Amino acid sequence: MTSDSRPRSAPPRGKTRRLALSAAAVTAIAVAAAGIGYAAGHSGPAADDKGRLEAAGKPSALPFPEITRTSGLSRVKTDSPGYPVKIRPCPGLAPRGSHDCQGVVQLEDGAAVQMWCLQDGMAPEGYPATHKRWFYVIQAEGSPKPGETGWVYSALIPPSEQIRVPDCTIERILEAGPLPPAQPDPDPAPEPTKAPEPTHAPPSPAPPVTKAPVPTATTPVAPPPATTPPPPPARHTVGEQSGSHGSPTFLTPRNASGPGERIPAHTWVEVECRVHEPGIETANPGGWWYRIASSPWNGRYYAVANTFMNGDTPGQNPPTDTDWSVPVC
Repeated sequence: MTSDSRPRSAPPRGKTRRLALSAAAVTAIAVAAAGIGYAAGHSGPAADDKGRLEAAGKPSALPFPEITRTSGLSRVKTDSPGYPVKIRPCPGLAPRGSHDCQGVVQLEDGAAVQMWCLQDGMAPEGYPATHKRWFYVIQAEGSPKPGETGWVYSALIPPSEQIRVPDCTIERILEAGPLPPAQPDPDPAPEPTKAPEPTHAPPSPAPPVTKAPVPTATTPVAPPPATTPPPPPARHTVGEQSGSHGSPTFLTPRNASGPGERIPAHTWVEVECRVHEPGIETANPGGWWYRIASSPWNGRYYAVANTFMNGDTPGQNPPTDTDWSVPVC
């Protein structure tokens, strides 16, 4: 029988072999896809969570949609239903023994804030230590204290509510809200009015000139007594140690203007005296400021008293806001 006499219903052997290979390839691809899906389903949410926290406020290639908005208000979202969202005065919880992270403002779930800048600090309890991003925000209308500022943990502002913001610097933070207007200097005392000089009175005669006697060889001249100025009084200073976050310094405590070099954490400095300026919220409780005598501040800069240890031991509670042994300026 020739090749032309085979039944037309039987496929050629080559074609049958190709169909078998195609079916095997489809099966292998399906098995591989199922394995990948199983591995993805059991890898855990760690990568996605990390993307949500580490990329918050910045565009990134992590498995989280990029933050594209650059303006507008954002609404906070509590991570514990029934509990408020907290705005703190520093980017993290207050370590034991610190004095500069007191006071918490509570916002209702869904309250509006204006995101201002971002900074990495200390992760709250219950979050991975590496997830440490915080946002500096301004309370919007309808909040407990509209216009006032503070720090909100990044996980408490949903990504869909976030806007792109720059890193926090001292200058950026000071721009977050209007500073209290500087008080004008008091008007100088008016100069005394001079009496008009008479125009018709005759000039007064000049007093006679008395010549000093000329010393002779037999009359020694005594030298004038020495007039050495007394030494300036010694300044009394008190040693104070800064807290765990250090202490920012300013030329004017009245409105926290003229920022100077920050005092590093756990650093001892000499304090000249204290002044009471409670107008800045972070100066409370207490409202006292220390004038720093040590270099490079040299008695020209001030720091909030409650940012220092004030004689406390680490972990002491409640902390001491002011060292009363420091004299008043």
